[in-house]
Amino acid sequence: MNRERVIGILAVALLAGGALWYAGMLPAPLPPVKGPVAIPTGIAKISEDAPYYAIDISYPTTTPIAQTAGTGADQAAVALIKGYFDAYAATFKKEGNFANLTQKDIQMVGFDRGRKESLSAVYLISTSARSVSYIYTIVEDTLGAHPNTFFKTFTFDLGTGKLLSIADIFTAGTPYLDRLSAVSRTYLAQNLGQYADTQMLDNGTAPDAKNFQNFFIDNGTLAILFAPYDVAAYAAGPQTVRIPLSELSDILKPAYLAK
Repeated sequence: MNRERVIGILAVALLAGGALWYAGMLPAPLPPVKGPVAIPTGIAKISEDAPYYAIDISYPTTTPIAQTAGTGADQAAVALIKGYFDAYAATFKKEGNFANLTQKDIQMVGFDRGRKESLSAVYLISTSARSVSYIYTIVEDTLGAHPNTFFKTFTFDLGTGKLLSIADIFTAGTPYLDRLSAVSRTYLAQNLGQYADTQMLDNGTAPDAKNFQNFFIDNGTLAILFAPYDVAAYAAGPQTVRIPLSELSDILKPAYLAK
């Protein structure tokens, strides 16, 4: 066998070995999802109507995950949502100190005249080819100047049932937070009008994962929710930034690009 042929065979072997090594280093592809999925309608409640407060929180009894990842994953998702709001309601009651109110407290707040603090949470559902999101609007009325509104989203991968963070939908190592920050800041600066406040806007859209934790994928867009006070004064109301998935195609995981 001549020298050139030996070198050629070795080169092919090294390339093949290198390809196998590289393939082994790549993340495993996500399992396929057979869709579209149906949206279950079962709803349960965390509900209390006490002398000084009222709680009314809705949560699903089943999700589309049952169709795509199995009943175990489905019930784990339901338990996660319910567990979050069980803890939320417990904190609301603890901070209200309702069990230890004095007569002076009761009269000062107006509880003796039928006033009550309240906590409510309702949801909408959004699905894409790869995800389902439960999009909650939470309203707390602690009898201040106005009720306070918050958002909480639970976005699950349909194939695995996993709860997704904003990082999970992007390719590892990409500057996704910088991209989300820049796009959100530009959009909001143009649309807040008289309520645009540079300091609030910069703080609320800084490249920090907590600023983009409330998200869902819908109709070919990545939607980011900002509650009142997140990026502007209360009077500006809640804000939604929608980014076309096509504008994020270079950093999104391919599975989440599908509409």
